Amino acid sequence: MWSLDRNWTSKIHWETPAGIALQKLIACLPKDIPIQLYIFGSSPLQLGLEPGFLSADVDLFSNEDLSAYIRAAGLEKGKAEVYIEQTPANVFLASPAWTGRAFRAEFGNVVLLIAHPLDVLVGKMKRLEAKDLNAFRLVRKITGHPEEHEMLQALQGIVDVYRPAFDEEDTGGDPWGNTVKLWEELYGKSIDVRASIVAPALAKRREAYGLNAGKSKDALRDLSSRDEPKAMQ
Repeated sequence: MWSLDRNWTSKIHWETPAGIALQKLIACLPKDIPIQLYIFGSSPLQLGLEPGFLSADVDLFSNEDLSAYIRAAGLEKGKAEVYIEQTPANVFLASPAWTGRAFRAEFGNVVLLIAHPLDVLVGKMKRLEAKDLNAFRLVRKITGHPEEHEMLQALQGIVDVYRPAFDEEDTGGDPWGNTVKLWEELYGKSIDVRASIVAPALAKRREAYGLNAGKSKDALRDLSSRDEPKAMQ
């Protein structure tokens, strides 16, 4: 039920409301071009973990504009009990590594990447409403995950969510406060967000950019200048 590779579930429940909606959409899509559907939000939990977990919509983004096909399938908001919501890709708050652990399903020319529960949960950290906490409780009850170290690593992967918002940006959430609240809920303890998430994530980023290698770079530069052959007179 839990693996950090793409086979995080052994079965997708296509008979669920989310599964039926996706099949209706796929039936209306063109058959002559490659189409990718990236499924996030709460519907992956219904599709791959607990069929009884309710979600009013299926959140996705794609390499194609699907609005005409969503209308043709009768899956618009207000037209279907479970509707399809196509969003920009950056609406999904997730680590760049999320596609590597997503479940892949193929329907001819249509490929679906269904987000791992870990990425589904991380994507809820900005708002963390009551229904989002219910999602955390459900996943923990069924799988025993995410363990504390898994959640720390996942949140370090989206560390920029803890930066101040742009003046024009309406974030509608408090990721700092939500993280503290979540830690008390899941792990029964407090957390220093800056020390446990922000600082380690930025240290890893600096190391990857080579910003911690000042002395080593100076030594290499000195060595290079000593070994450089003298110009011919």
